[in-house]
Amino acid sequence: MRKKYTLYLLITTLFLGGLSSCDDFGELNEDPTKSTGMDPNLLLPTIQMYLTNDFQEWHRHMMYPGGFVQQWCGDWGTVEYGSLAIKNSSYMGELWNQRYTRLAKNITDIIERTDDDPALVNINALGRIMKVYIYAQLTDMYGDIPYFDAGQGYYAGELKPKYDLQEDIYQDFFFQLETAVNQMDETKDKILYDHYYRGNIGRWKRFANSLRLRLALRLIKVDPQTAQREAEAAISLGVMQDNGDICLIKYENVANPSEGPGRGNGLANRLSAEPRNFRYSRKLISYMEETEDPRITMYGRCYMADNTTDITQQVYNAAGSYELMARPTSRFDWEENPAPITISVEGANVAVDGKYQFLQPSEWITAYNAPYINMSYAEVELLLAEAAHRGWSVDGTAEAHFRNALLASVEQMSLYGIPAASGSAIERFINVNPLHPGSELEQINMQLWVGYTFNPFEAFANWRRSNIPAITFLNYDPTRNQSNGETPRRILYPQEEQIKNEDNYREAIDRVPGYDWTIGVWWDKN
Repeated sequence: MRKKYTLYLLITTLFLGGLSSCDDFGELNEDPTKSTGMDPNLLLPTIQMYLTNDFQEWHRHMMYPGGFVQQWCGDWGTVEYGSLAIKNSSYMGELWNQRYTRLAKNITDIIERTDDDPALVNINALGRIMKVYIYAQLTDMYGDIPYFDAGQGYYAGELKPKYDLQEDIYQDFFFQLETAVNQMDETKDKILYDHYYRGNIGRWKRFANSLRLRLALRLIKVDPQTAQREAEAAISLGVMQDNGDICLIKYENVANPSEGPGRGNGLANRLSAEPRNFRYSRKLISYMEETEDPRITMYGRCYMADNTTDITQQVYNAAGSYELMARPTSRFDWEENPAPITISVEGANVAVDGKYQFLQPSEWITAYNAPYINMSYAEVELLLAEAAHRGWSVDGTAEAHFRNALLASVEQMSLYGIPAASGSAIERFINVNPLHPGSELEQINMQLWVGYTFNPFEAFANWRRSNIPAITFLNYDPTRNQSNGETPRRILYPQEEQIKNEDNYREAIDRVPGYDWTIGVWWDKN
């Protein structure tokens, strides 16, 4: 708490100091929209924390992609809206509203405040990287979005920004990341209050290049030449090398009441909120069991109604498989529950209702201080495996990168405080899953799907760009379904944009004939 208290005092001091300076009439000739005394480093931790700490936001984030890609079920919102594909403008607009109102102006301020200042090249570079990371989530979910003029209310007076083409936005992503990497210099300004890498410039460079690789592969269906060129450029500049390069943020072990920075992992808060009805889908767990993945009991456990007593092994002994301990895909918490079973807990016979026989997020995943992983080394190794399989310029074979990914994916679970898997279990996981000729892309992207279980943005995006896993929309309630029985492929713009930015909104939807959520974004071409 001491670090956060110190940061609070620093921010308060800067604010009060700004108020007291009004007595100096000589300052009236200065630009009123740009405080020359504000340290741009103070904006960075706010951006980083707000991305992943809000309980209410994360409920909305999980609803649609979590249900679309069939990793999560049980939870009413996820099944009602994501699995059944029912539109709710408020929930679809959550990402848009939070990113633009909370973060766009702060990102713009970091970049504008430090642009062309040779003494602040590193914080400027980090602003560029964070801009790409955040706007990639937005454009991948919505398509064309305000980008070049977004957040320019202070600097350019632009209050109704136009919606830029996703193709143009992606080209700028690559430019911003390359610019950031090229200008970062370990001998220049020190990065303060950085929650991702504690100011480590080398790791920031590898994260930026890894992010560039992720986004390059996003274009594989629509522009394979650019995808290859940008991927190879990113790889040549140096991507993540080991689990020490994972981009993550750690939180304190304090519950987040609903909003506000620094009060616990927002996703963990959501998964652990009452009623604790989030369950893993049978589609996900059956695949993990088929591949003998040691992460099954790291991801999920069975607990009694007290949410504390672990009965995973006893339920497994009764069920006979993890597949049967996973809720049927796309089903509500109250549906298709097995009959109660009697198990022994500390020498006493205990009846376990059906809903508690299904794997739920483990105590490590739901801990308030669980890390949130923005990008992992395991993901990067899988992307390298795909690039190598495609014949692009990559050191090492697809098989070697795939093995590295499997090992790293299990070992990274220690970041949650989970006891390490046995060496024999890890070795077997790797040995029973070699890349098979003809199924390489499926195996690689299935592992990405498993790895993205706690990152709904990437789970949804990677499924659309790869069409893996094969997903059949189950359409359990066709009388209420609003996607013509198909899995949606984008999120719709907030309704309030029709009022606040009507002309630009209309222009954007007119570029998408038949605009609806079943129509893919620019790079999602079948």
